[in-house]
Amino acid sequence: MNINAKYFGEISYEEKETIHIINGLFGFESYTRYLPLSFHEEDDSMLSLQNIEDETLSFILMNPFMLFPDYTPKLSESDLEELGASSMDDLSFYVISVIREPVDTSTVNLKAPLVVNALNRKAKQVILEQPEYTFRHTLSKVNKEGE
Repeated sequence: MNINAKYFGEISYEEKETIHIINGLFGFESYTRYLPLSFHEEDDSMLSLQNIEDETLSFILMNPFMLFPDYTPKLSESDLEELGASSMDDLSFYVISVIREPVDTSTVNLKAPLVVNALNRKAKQVILEQPEYTFRHTLSKVNKEGE
């Protein structure tokens, strides 16, 4: 299959590469099928989460552990069950980013990460109960806290 990806242009993909976001992302609940596309071939530090149903809809995701090494999200048993995961080791976490100029004023949402089970390609955006995480951490702040 082909898609005109917002940040990559025309690309080919297979259905097995897509993920299904249970209940969609907050504010975008009707869109549940996405294709994660890495901006860097060698790692998952930054991804474009390209919607399959609407080619104009794409989100920038970042790996929170690369920005904030002490990030320790805790999921409920019901979240693990819904994702089909037996433990946290089965899951990957990504945070939605808003990129601004200058870049250090960009923000990441550590409070509501996207959690992905790569084994079954199910994903879910969760709201963490942990008060130390907020919806808007600036990159300059995250980098200072992570040092």
